[in-house]
Amino acid sequence: MKLTYAGPKPLISHSGIVFDRKKEDKYRYIPFAVSLLLALDHDYTSSQNYTYTPDRKHYSDEELLRVIAAHCPTAQTEAARLRSEKAARLDEELRRLDGSLSHPAEARSVLRTNLLLMRDYRLQRTVNKSLYYSAAGALVTLVAAKRLRYIQTAFTPEYFHVFHTMEGIIRRRRLALAAQLDVYEKKGELMVRLALAGR
Repeated sequence: MKLTYAGPKPLISHSGIVFDRKKEDKYRYIPFAVSLLLALDHDYTSSQNYTYTPDRKHYSDEELLRVIAAHCPTAQTEAARLRSEKAARLDEELRRLDGSLSHPAEARSVLRTNLLLMRDYRLQRTVNKSLYYSAAGALVTLVAAKRLRYIQTAFTPEYFHVFHTMEGIIRRRRLALAAQLDVYEKKGELMVRLALAGR
């Protein structure tokens, strides 16, 4: 299993390949999820606030994968399964294209070439997305087990995205937790906070 940046979502046609910058590769958020996993995974004393300042360390792809695997042992198996399912869909996409008569032969040929060019790219995006959701799920499991009342950080789009994903996972899992995501200003600095309360 390999973790590496792929890029934004490709839009592939017989006239070329463009990238949808609004659909960023989930790889972008993995280092932030991993830094939260490392920051939150320790013993707590009740009624005490803990402060953690991210060390801004750059983790290698192998280190990121190792931390995710340590917190979610099924992450790589799940990513491999989803990659395999995506590969089957991409193969089917090529089969349908080959059998299609709605496009001229030249357009089909160009589209086929473009799809083949982007195959590994699209598969890597699937792996990255799966590993990101495994990391975010591990964070939810961790905050629930540690009974944390909230986590907050200085606002960055990446931390906001991770917190938003966690909030969604909490709702989907129907945990005995209520999650509330807020962005606010504190002493002139923008903050993001995920409050967690038992239902």
